[in-house]
Amino acid sequence: MLKIIVSIKQVPDADDLRIDPVTNNLVREGVPAVMNPPDLHAIEAALQLREKYGGIVTVISMGPPQGDISLREAIAMGADDAYLITDRAMAGSDTWATSYTVSRAIEKLGGADIIIFGRRAVDGETQQVGPQTGKWLGIPVCAYTKKILDVDEKNKKIRLEKETEFEIETIEMPMPLVITVTEDSNTPREPDLEGMLRAKTFNVKRFSKDDINADPSMIGLAASPTKVIRVRPPPKMRNAEIKNANDDLKGSVDWLISKIKESMTGMKTSSGVYEKPEPVTKVDHDIWVYMDHYDGNVNSTSLEILGAARRVADLMNTKLAAVVIGDEIDNIIDTAFKYGADRVYAGVTEGYKNYDNDAYTEALSLMIKKYSPEAIFYPGTSNARELASTTAIQVNTGLIADCIIFDVDEKGQLLSTRPDFGGKETSTIICPNNRPIMVTTRSGVFSAMPPMDKKGDVIKEDIKDLKTRIKLLEYKKLEKRNILNDADIVIGVGRGIVNRDNIGIVEDLANRLGAVVGVSKPLADMGWYPKDRQVGQTGTTIHPNVYIAIGISGAIQHLVGIQGSKKIIAINNDPSAPIFENCDYGIVGDLFTVVPELIKRLGEQNA
Repeated sequence: MLKIIVSIKQVPDADDLRIDPVTNNLVREGVPAVMNPPDLHAIEAALQLREKYGGIVTVISMGPPQGDISLREAIAMGADDAYLITDRAMAGSDTWATSYTVSRAIEKLGGADIIIFGRRAVDGETQQVGPQTGKWLGIPVCAYTKKILDVDEKNKKIRLEKETEFEIETIEMPMPLVITVTEDSNTPREPDLEGMLRAKTFNVKRFSKDDINADPSMIGLAASPTKVIRVRPPPKMRNAEIKNANDDLKGSVDWLISKIKESMTGMKTSSGVYEKPEPVTKVDHDIWVYMDHYDGNVNSTSLEILGAARRVADLMNTKLAAVVIGDEIDNIIDTAFKYGADRVYAGVTEGYKNYDNDAYTEALSLMIKKYSPEAIFYPGTSNARELASTTAIQVNTGLIADCIIFDVDEKGQLLSTRPDFGGKETSTIICPNNRPIMVTTRSGVFSAMPPMDKKGDVIKEDIKDLKTRIKLLEYKKLEKRNILNDADIVIGVGRGIVNRDNIGIVEDLANRLGAVVGVSKPLADMGWYPKDRQVGQTGTTIHPNVYIAIGISGAIQHLVGIQGSKKIIAINNDPSAPIFENCDYGIVGDLFTVVPELIKRLGEQNA
């Protein structure tokens, strides 16, 4: 009989968050809390395991006293027991301190065969607490689990299917273990009447810091390596030229058509010249970029991060280095130099050509402890996120996720900014006392340096006697082609389209322009369009010549995903929509009036 623990989080409902028009700050008072949506899939995975193998499902959550609301929802779905970890001393915890606290609660409960987390937390897009909890517990971790294939209770083993952007792996791991499950792994069940009645009167048990024997120096804000120093509304990214279709529909549409054509034919390409900034400080150690790779090739996001880290290294007046872990890595070393690295640290792990969390965490940690980098930048790919999470615990430092802006202040502190709460605010975060500082970012947010003919020092370490608890049974490279990435024109559709049937008029416009249709996150989440057509930081980050946003308000997560577009055009009936602060050309007007007129005028001009 399996013992299963599910860790969930309660988050503010981002749909009810708003910006105060006077203070420009996020209004959080009165905003209802909901269960972190990806955690519903973790609960469903646990319930399915119990139905197949028998067992007990216990759900835990760390948070304020009102956190029992989400735990009751888990009970209504069918969980057997629920515990709330709550104590004022835990307030302000980052993922390092949170994962420590959760691990202590799990130990208090006597551990489990399988500990399940959702893939991510939607308030800050972190994907760290699950892997970091596993590291605190000293048990193996498998993030991004798509399928739990079978459990061998007698031999305490489990077979899983893990899917990343580039590959599918079938692996065998020993229990106990931690897994995070993806949102496409299952469909969470709805509570039935019996479950809802049980949840209403269920006694949610509570743990304080003393109940779980937590070290006071390891919990809460004071113990957290990372600190939020500033919270702001999303930044303005472009200067827009706006027309009002309510004043002159035909004239506005003709003007817009001219801008679309101009954008396709008259756009200047980047010169590719990097302007080196003046240093603001001097640090003694290198800035590292982890080179994520698969099947012997560097993924492009690693090269983009080299571009972002180049500026940070120059601001800190130090060297930019790549760090490569693996076997048969000469091609990866050459690529790192080609895209701007001054030197490369190579941890050669014989027999581990492809990523293995156990082996790579140990190897990278050894390299960090020996060479003491100032900071490590990780691409926001699945494997790199998992590796960053477990390595941060092993070397005792903070990890800042999903950053979109980097800077260095006059004190020499790295400032990392990320979007929060569905993009309705941005937080600037520092890691003042622990080194190395660790950060992740998403694909497409930054630009790679132009390729160059360059070589540098290679510091090579042959890392022996690595051990792993992960047995690879089958490996399949994914051959994915995302047409959003290949399109010259992308038309994005948001909630302003009202219902899924209305997307047809946007598809008609796309046919006229030879464009590809994408959608905002809410439409993809509702199943109105395929998930692989989601545009934005949590979907596909795009770089077309022209991006046309129709009925999209402009949350920061969406803006980050489209900022690589050469020109951005917006159509929205709300003149105060953030998209108008972040586009090149815009029309204020009802999309159901503007788009049909646009289709008509394009037809007349092409006749």
